[in-house]
Amino acid sequence: MPCVNCGKAVSGIDAPLKPENDSVFQDGVICACYNLFNNMFKWLAQVIKENIANFTLTVSIARIDLERQHNASDLGIFWAVAKPVFYLFMFYFAITVGFRGTAKVEDLHCPYFIWLAAGIVQWQFISDLLVWGSGCFQRQANIVRYTGFPLTTVPLIAVMTRFYVYLAMIAALIITSVCAGVMPSIYWLQLPIYILLTVIFCYIWVMLTALINTISSDFIEFIRVIRTAFFWLSGIIYNVHNSNNLFFAFNPICYLAEGFRNCFAYHIWIWERGRLFIYFVIVMAVLTALCGLLWKRVGRRIPELV
Repeated sequence: MPCVNCGKAVSGIDAPLKPENDSVFQDGVICACYNLFNNMFKWLAQVIKENIANFTLTVSIARIDLERQHNASDLGIFWAVAKPVFYLFMFYFAITVGFRGTAKVEDLHCPYFIWLAAGIVQWQFISDLLVWGSGCFQRQANIVRYTGFPLTTVPLIAVMTRFYVYLAMIAALIITSVCAGVMPSIYWLQLPIYILLTVIFCYIWVMLTALINTISSDFIEFIRVIRTAFFWLSGIIYNVHNSNNLFFAFNPICYLAEGFRNCFAYHIWIWERGRLFIYFVIVMAVLTALCGLLWKRVGRRIPELV
């Protein structure tokens, strides 16, 4: 056959690929990417619209759900708040008394235990939802099967149920910081940004894992197994602030924990670590695209699957 470049005859095994084949492959890749992100944006628009329209009802259901979980005790919801707050103060005792404040991290504007507590607050909220959130469709089976409540709001119910406790932990962190002599800083103004990013990440994670869990009930057991790995690989109790390791850079849990530490410990603005924010957005875009793809496949079948 003639060579497409020079016109000379060449054997079949030596013949170069035709440009048409390359063009077909490239068109296929472009089409697949277009469909993936088209599904993502359609799903994202649906999520935003339905969650905004039903936000008040979602918050009410989350509050009732939280109260129902603690109905068996006399103090009720108090224990949901007391447990993580007690957890924080135990870290205060362990670091300042048990270890006598010997643990050090460079360039801190606060005691070490505040640095540690900032990461623990983020981990407590996220870790609760890593596993517990994955079963949100099964846990809200009555809403999923028998009401016209939008299914995209069910993961937000799970997130908001834990959000109340999350706010209590943040309040405890602020109070503990002030008691330790750390005065409020202008960098604390970034806290609402990191709180919002944390809620968005948790919602996307809960949605993704809940969709997979409706297909395979074994998936939630897999998440239980790897949750400990998430803890040890996210820099919660050790310093990764100046690490150049791409694993930490693309780890959203690590980014969110370091975000709180930027407010309390490092005094760094979010745009000063713009590269890490871009990595976080890339990871979120990938997770959102996967959610859109899975939602298109199983979204309408969720009432049957749970």
